[in-house]
Order: sequence, then structure tokens, then C-alpha cells
Amino acid sequence: MKSASSALSADQAYFLEELYDQYQKQPQNIAPEWRDLFQGLESGTRTKNDELIANSGIDVSLLKEMGVQNLLNSYRSRGHLAANLDPLGIRKRDRATIEDRLNNLTRDDLEAEYDTEVPGLGVARLREVIEHFEKVYCGSIGIEHYYLDNVQQRSWLQYKMEVLSNNPLVTKAEQLRIFEKLFQADYFEKFLGKKFVGKKRFSLEGGDALIPMLDAAVEMAGQMSMNGIVLGMAHRGRLNVLENIMEKPAQFIFAEFKEKADVNTYDNADVKYHLGYSSERVTASGKKVHLTLMFNPSHLEAVNPVCMGSVRARQTLNNDDAREKYMGILIHGDAAFIGQGVVPETLNLMSVPGYSTGGTLHIVINNQIGFTTLPEESRSTDYATDLAKGFQVPIFHVNGDDPEACHRVLTLAMEFKQRYKKDVVIDLICYRRHGHNETDEPAFTQPTMYDIIRKHPTPVEIYEKRLLAEGHDAKELERIKSSVAEALERSFVETEEKNVTINVDSMKGLWSGFAKTGTVEPDTTMTAAELKLVSTAITTVPAGFNPHKKLLALLENRAKMAKGELPLDWGMGEALAFGTLLSRGIGIRLSGQDAERGTFAHRNAVLLETNTAAKYTPLNHISDGQGKIEILNSPLSEYSVLGFEYGYSLSSPASLTIWEAQFGDFANGAQIIIDQFLSSGEVKWNRMSGLVMLLPHGYEGQGPEHSSARLERFLQLCAKENMIVCNLTNPAQIFHVLMRQALRKQKKPLVILTPKSLLRHPEAISSLADLQKGSFQEVIADTTVKAAGVKRVLLCSGKVYYDLLKERETRGLKDVAIVRLEQLYPFKYEKVGSIIDTYPNAKDLIWVQEEPKNMGAWFYIKDRFDERLSNGKYQNMIRCVARKTSPSPAAGLLKVHEREQKELIDRSLVG
Repeated sequence: MKSASSALSADQAYFLEELYDQYQKQPQNIAPEWRDLFQGLESGTRTKNDELIANSGIDVSLLKEMGVQNLLNSYRSRGHLAANLDPLGIRKRDRATIEDRLNNLTRDDLEAEYDTEVPGLGVARLREVIEHFEKVYCGSIGIEHYYLDNVQQRSWLQYKMEVLSNNPLVTKAEQLRIFEKLFQADYFEKFLGKKFVGKKRFSLEGGDALIPMLDAAVEMAGQMSMNGIVLGMAHRGRLNVLENIMEKPAQFIFAEFKEKADVNTYDNADVKYHLGYSSERVTASGKKVHLTLMFNPSHLEAVNPVCMGSVRARQTLNNDDAREKYMGILIHGDAAFIGQGVVPETLNLMSVPGYSTGGTLHIVINNQIGFTTLPEESRSTDYATDLAKGFQVPIFHVNGDDPEACHRVLTLAMEFKQRYKKDVVIDLICYRRHGHNETDEPAFTQPTMYDIIRKHPTPVEIYEKRLLAEGHDAKELERIKSSVAEALERSFVETEEKNVTINVDSMKGLWSGFAKTGTVEPDTTMTAAELKLVSTAITTVPAGFNPHKKLLALLENRAKMAKGELPLDWGMGEALAFGTLLSRGIGIRLSGQDAERGTFAHRNAVLLETNTAAKYTPLNHISDGQGKIEILNSPLSEYSVLGFEYGYSLSSPASLTIWEAQFGDFANGAQIIIDQFLSSGEVKWNRMSGLVMLLPHGYEGQGPEHSSARLERFLQLCAKENMIVCNLTNPAQIFHVLMRQALRKQKKPLVILTPKSLLRHPEAISSLADLQKGSFQEVIADTTVKAAGVKRVLLCSGKVYYDLLKERETRGLKDVAIVRLEQLYPFKYEKVGSIIDTYPNAKDLIWVQEEPKNMGAWFYIKDRFDERLSNGKYQNMIRCVARKTSPSPAAGLLKVHEREQKELIDRSLVG
């Protein structure tokens, strides 16, 4: 900003600006004469400083100009505190900083002209400048952007906020569209409340502006040539979004309220306000935009990373490397946004290369209350959105009773997201007209707030009054209202007339080529030609590329394995599975905290050049037209990353999606995703997933947090063949199970307890022939002993097999057979029973596990034998050998571990 009387050199101006800035921050550190000067200039009493001013050669007008600039920067940085954001008037506006600046101005100052350098405003009197900045920063919109380190982004936002040409009144047509969507939101809730008295619906009332905002987002997506939007939200307002944004036929929603379904075939499912939907919207620009609302459990923010993973998969499948054709919109609650740790975990993925989606639009439905908890009782920050500042994203606060301000903010947020590929947060400050649900009485805990709400007009009533005052035709508004009401009433009647029933069909689009049941198991072998092609690629590096010398030795060994000169180890079995699938055009995504190398350095699928640190992934150089593999070292977050990969698997069913835990125990941090999505998504929402979880498991004396992948938790979640749980013992098994998982037309989550010591165990090996013939073996019989001489049968899973095998050989025992359960669920009753029956003289049947008896698979195994296996033949025969019951998975001392392990093996073989 420049005044006509500015006359200092650039160096003088810079010096004064820096000095004045320091004075504003820490006046006590400024020399007394300069402090007196600045104070005098700000207060308008300069007499005692005239000599100092004259001697310094300072242009007084420039100092005054600096004071004005400081005033305007106060609007930019603190205006949101003074803005009219709360429809209920409960939140107190803070104008202290701005008023301090304004009180220093004289009448002459207000009439002086300044070059604002704001397009559309130009040279203007300070009074006019202040009026403009009051409108921009202290009206119904409060923007927080001054903390952005990126000067270009900060300046762009200021320009867009301050320029008059970009702050016009919306057109009449836009106003009518806003009114229509606002009335749809309002009437839909009232209609449900009247037709389904006492039913929970988690009404949007009070936050009605969300609907015209989302409508504007879809329209803008069309203008920006986007192909699709994926939305994630909890239950508040979900039915309204389904009806008025997703365009889900209202008959289906009414059928859900009436529970019109065959309970014999629809016995589980989920409540109506957790369901998702997909639709195709044609925007005013004529562009088709595919909309997807993700299914969501009551774990409020858990859907955030799932939504982002789905967006990323769509971008990958459609070669949207610029991340401009698909976007995510996450709709939060105020208490959940600040309270749930998955929110910052997901925000952190924003610019991480393997997880970025080009920016997400966040809308916080800020009801200014949790269930019954007020903001001051649930957070330590002024705003519910304050945590987002740490991720360098702009935050817009907007009054939910001003739908045109909401429209303005939405437009600006979309433009910023698309331009800078960053997240944007909109804090829609509104209220909740009813309690947490419609059967709750909110006045029990918030009597004052709800007394204000009862007297407060609805957003559509306020907006209708405004439009009429601006000259809109009352008949036109009534026509819109009648049309909305008639459409809903007609749909309600048709629900009965056409006997509409609940319908959740998620096997369309990319899922149309897959099946829920009755699929034939695929051929999982590899051909000799595939072996040669893949092995050459994964053991070759480009000329001039120098990996670590130990990795060169690893590649040489793998080349020998491919020729049959060395047996296959686990890493080679896995690599050949990946390479074979890739050569067939199947894409793979593998992520985890150390996925490139593998936590135990068994994989090394991404090589680094020792001099330049350049990366080379041999698996991506097999052949032309091959599938692509992404191997990603993930952020240190199990919750958000597993959620992301689950979402990815939903939207890319033909690819193989894998998440690997650093240690299997760390899946604890993602338990909500496992419980609410992975294990139950199919029965609740008809959503299938082929996601693979690799969980290192095995008792090696590494302590409580590095031994157990908590097998028992997964087995407790197993029912209705919802997922597959395996604990494997050789490289051929990992090869075949990964091949089967990728090639199957029936997708189920696959949980694999992967080994640690077995990665390089001399007995845990396979041959090339094992890969070129055969298939995955759910149960492996013991063919090394004579069946007739077996008196004791040990059943086990995983690494303990090799401990038992070694000790049996050491003791020379010929009457003990060791049977491996490689697939624990689905449990193969007939295979297990038939194998046990091959030992006709066996008198002792033992389940052996390394885990404490109250953990691991024992209770699961016992149930299988008690209920079904061989008609109860082995019911009173099977017993368990395990560590003693314990509240902790494993001992912390190596000596204790070794003693326990020895006792366990002894009791299994001769006890």
C-alpha cells in the first residue's frame, strides 16, 4: 500500500519496516527514542518527537502508512476472531486487536487516500478501505491463512478474498438454486420426522447449508472437468446427503425406515444412516460426475483414510497422475475432528507421494456440541479445526445461516484445492436443532443453548426472507417449495404401491466381473517361460547402477535359485509371485513402514544406488504391457495407512493390494479398521475386499510387542467365510496363496501371519517344481513317518513346526506325526479329518502353539473339533500344549523365552 507522500529510499523503508515490525512484536527491545516515536505516531501526538524525526530524515507519512498497513494486516490475521460466525450468537466476537488499531486513527487519517494495490479497490480513502476489509474479513466468513509459509498461496488467498470483482452478489439463478437445495434439506428432515415419528435419523437441521454447499461442489467439479468425487461422512445428515446430493431414490430410504426386507436373506446388514451409495450426476455444464458415498460405521472419522484410498485407486486406474480428475470430500463433526486421532493421521497423508490425492475438501459440520459435551469441555483450542494449521492448510470459518457466504467459501476452497493440490478445511459453524438423535432431550444438559435454538428461525426461513427483501418473486419460491414437497410425497406413496424393498447392490462397475460365491479355484502355477522372464528381471540392474555389495550377493543367490542351483527362500517365493502376476498385467500395491526393504531385510524389492541414492524397482522392468507395482514405505501410522489400503482395494479389485505391518503386533493400532471394515464390511454393506495383511509373527524371544500378531483376535472375527487367515511355513505356500488371492474372482481379505526366523531358516525352503505345479495347501500332512506306527499326532501352525521337527529328529522319535494347518480359516474340516484318519493307531491328539493358552488358536481349534470334526470322534481326545495363560503375549527376557520354548517342545513330544 502506498501513499502519494512516500519519499524514502528502499533501504530506509526496509529498515523502518523491520524496526516497526519488531516494535509491534517486542516493544521492550526497541530503543526508547524509537519506541516513543512509534507510540507518538500511532497516537497522533508527535510534538516531542519532531526533532528526532527531522534529524533522521524520516518521511512521517511513510510511518503513518506503515501503521495503516499494520491495521490491514490485523484484519487479515485476526479478522476471523471478529467475524460474525455463530448463528446463535453464543460465541463472543473478539475485536480487541482491530479496535486498538482503529482507535489510533484521526479523522484526517480516515479521509486520506491510499493506493491499496487491491484490484477493484485501487486508490481509496482509508475509511472506504476499512469498510471493505470489514466486509471481507469480519462478515459471515472468517479465514485463517496468515500462518501459511508459502507466500504464493497466502497471497493468492488474500487476493481472492479482497478483490471486489471476485466478491459479487450471486446471480438470481444461483440464488434460486441455493434456495431450492436449502429447502430440500429442510423439508426432507421435517418429512421424515412426520412420517417416522420417534425414529432415529441424525437430522441435519441447523446445518442445512451443507446441502447447497455439496451441490455447488459437484457443479464446480463439472466445470473443472472432474470425473468423480468420493465422499466420506459419519451419520449426521447422511440421509439428507443420500437423497439430495447422491440422488438415491427416496423410496429406498423409506423402505429402510420401514425395514422392508426378507430377514431370512438380509439378516445382518447395517442401519440406514451408515449405508453408502453411488450415482452419476449430470451437472449444468453437461459434465457427468460419478459420486460415491462410502459406507461408514459409527466410529466417526474412521472412514477418512478409506475414502482417500478409494480416491487414489481411481486416480491410478484412470492414469490421473496430475490428481485432477478425482477428489475426496470428507464431512466431519466438530467434536470428532478435534478428538479423533485418525484425523491428523489422514491429514498427514496429504503430500506423502504414495498417498497424495491432490488435496481433499474437508467440511466440518460444527454444531458447537458433541453428544452432550460443550466445546470448552472437549478441546484445548479456540476452534475445532485448529489442529489442521499444523499441516499448512487454509481454514475457512463460515456462518451456517448465510448460505451465500457458504457458497462463496466453497467456491474459493475448490479453486485453492485444484490449484495447489492441498487440503482445505471449511468450518461450517451452525447448530443441531434436536439432540444427538431425535429421541434425545438436549435441554437436560444444554438448557440455555436449546432455549436459543427453539426460538431461532431455520436457515431456509432466514434465506427466504432475505430473497423476498431483495425483490424475488414470492410465487417462484412457492413453486420450488411445492415441487419439492410433492416429489417426496409421491415417493412415499410409491414405496407401498410398488412394494419397494431394501436394496444394497455394490457389485457394479469395476466389481461386475467378480462373484460372491461359487467361483472355481484358479490355477496358481507359473510356467517355465514366466520363470525365466521374471527371474531375469528381478536379478538384473541397469548398467552403471551400483547397489550395496551385499545386495549384489543377494541378487546372485536369487539368480541361482531361479536356475535350481539353490532352494527358494521366502523372499524369492514372494518375488516370483509378484513378478508372475505383474507379467500377466495385474497391478500390485504394497505398503508398510519398511515395505521396500522388508522389516527383516528379506525383500529388498527397491534397490538404491550407493552414490546417488536413486531408486530402481526391478519388478517394474519385466516386460512391455506388464502391471505396475508400487512399493511404499508408509508413514508410521497403522490406523490411517491400513484404512487407506482397504479403501484402495475397494476401488481396484483387479489389482493386488497389500499392507505389511512392521511387526504383527502393531496391527493393534489399526483395530478399528480391522473390526469395522475388513472383517464385517461384506456382511454389513455387501462390500468385498481382496486386501492382504502381512503380519510378522513368531516367538523369537523379542518380547511382548514383537512376538504375536494376535491370531486369536482375527479368529474371533471369522464367520460366514468373511476372510482368510493363514500361518505359512514355506516359500511355495506364500507364492501360491498370493497367486490365488490375486486370481480369484471371489474377493476376501487375506490375513497372513508371516515369519521372521523362517525367512532364512535352512529347512523353510521350496523348489522350483513346487511353484510350477501344485497349488496352495490348506493342510500339510506328515509323510515322513509311517502312518501305522504313529501314536501321537501334533497339530500346529507356523514356525513352531520347525522347532518340533528338529527336536523330533534329535530324539529319533518315529511315532510322532506333525500336521501343519496352513489355513486356519476357513477351517477345512474334511481335509483335517481325513489326514488324522490316516493314522489309525494314534491315541494322542495335541494342538501345539507358542502363544499362551488363552491366546493363539487353541479355543478356536477346540471348538472345531468339539462341534463338527469327524462327528465328534476326537472331541475328548484333543488337548493343548501352550505357554501358561498370561495377560501379556510373551516374556521380555530371552532366557525366560528359551526356557518356556524348551518346556513347550518337550511336553508336545513326550509329555
